Amino acid sequence: MRMIQDFFEKIQYGLQQRPVFFDILFLLLAMLYVLSGVALVPFHGDESAYLIISEDYDRIVKEGGLDKVLYSPEGNGKQYLRLSTGGFYSFVVGWVRDLTNTDDPIEKWLWGSSWEDNLAMGNMPPERLLNLARYTSAVMGALSVVFFFLFVRVLSGSRLAAWVSTLALVTQGAFLVNVRRAMQEGPKFLFLMMTVYLAACIVKNIQRSEIKWLAYALLGVATGLTLAAKQDTAFIILAVYLGLALVPVFERLPMRMFWVNGFYLGAATLIAYAAFLVFMPVFWGWWESSLALLALALVIFQLPRLKSGAFAKFLALAGGVTMMAATLLSPVLWVHLHIPLVSMADARENIVEGQTGVLPEQESSLPARINFLFVNTISSQVMYLENPNFDVPPYHELIREYEASALRGRTGSWLWDGLLAMLALSGVWALLRNADSSSLFALTLLLVTGVSLPVLIPLFWQRYYLIMQIPYLFAAGIGAEQIWSVVSNRSK
Repeated sequence: MRMIQDFFEKIQYGLQQRPVFFDILFLLLAMLYVLSGVALVPFHGDESAYLIISEDYDRIVKEGGLDKVLYSPEGNGKQYLRLSTGGFYSFVVGWVRDLTNTDDPIEKWLWGSSWEDNLAMGNMPPERLLNLARYTSAVMGALSVVFFFLFVRVLSGSRLAAWVSTLALVTQGAFLVNVRRAMQEGPKFLFLMMTVYLAACIVKNIQRSEIKWLAYALLGVATGLTLAAKQDTAFIILAVYLGLALVPVFERLPMRMFWVNGFYLGAATLIAYAAFLVFMPVFWGWWESSLALLALALVIFQLPRLKSGAFAKFLALAGGVTMMAATLLSPVLWVHLHIPLVSMADARENIVEGQTGVLPEQESSLPARINFLFVNTISSQVMYLENPNFDVPPYHELIREYEASALRGRTGSWLWDGLLAMLALSGVWALLRNADSSSLFALTLLLVTGVSLPVLIPLFWQRYYLIMQIPYLFAAGIGAEQIWSVVSNRSK
């Protein structure tokens, strides 16, 4: 026992002596681990869908056919995919294909056909094209690990918590599989981690009685990018904004700071919607709306600062003029602002209805969904497939080959999953005992996200529930910090 304690004390001493160096080395190794297993991941049929939508880049940039991609109330070819999948990742894949001169044929995976029939029809993407798209997602997924580390480090104030939480994330089997695939999870986690990191910075600013409008503006941009990457992040984003709204109340700050924080969060929401429209090619025809929203946000940011100097007044005036100009160019923009959200919600609802129609009624009940959330938060076991067409021996062989690799991470290890669960319980208890606004923000992420997911997501698909790993593993890091503090104090 003494040898183990001495070992950890030496590690802690080394980290304290050269903290930045060891942090950078750790994060580089973590990113390398995420990228190393890309080619081994079993194929998912949805990867073909994102490759097909990546052809929108060709239509817009190479062919100049923006009108073929833009949203139309009557609908057009592949519009349901553009509305339901988000456009950021697919457009980046198209750009990377162009950059690397990759012109391999792209075929759609037919979910109504069998595994054998799809292979016979040549619907499996060529290896080069598939890996190119996968690395596009995996690079962003690897970068998300950096922002997750910064989030935990800033909000907790503990380097040990940041190391433990990040190590747990980068070895989480389901996280690795999904960010390594040619799907939305890589950019989704990158921009979501940016969002929670910026939110943590705002929490710390508020604790110091500081409110910086630029931080809220960046939060809005990151939020918009997150929603453009994938819309199932809306639940945790709601938790982020709610937590930030509660922080000044908990800190008992002057009423003025409470209102300024609220106005700035409103401005950040406007920027988020504008950024969402900007980074969704299907809505590029709504540029007047984006401009008007950004201008209105600029005005709101300057209102509390009008007495501080002429520059704030100039920015407010510029924002007001820009907003009026955009309104004159498109007088109905304020009336039509809801259309993108409604159209996407309708597209998603129609798709989900078709997907849940094949599930037995008892399986989609709320208790079953709560149990699914609980199991998939604690367990690192991977859901490789959601469709029975993939439940065939050749695909199970691909799964076995992947899980035989050391690059798979934790894929259902009851020992490590149980240890993290105990650390998370300890961390939640510590957050409840440490009554400060950082704990309040972390608990808001955990509770609001945990309640929203089973209530609003009727599908038993693991990747929709992966966002719970953010508050869960943050709590595990806090638990490790608390246990280390107790052990260290007793040994003195």
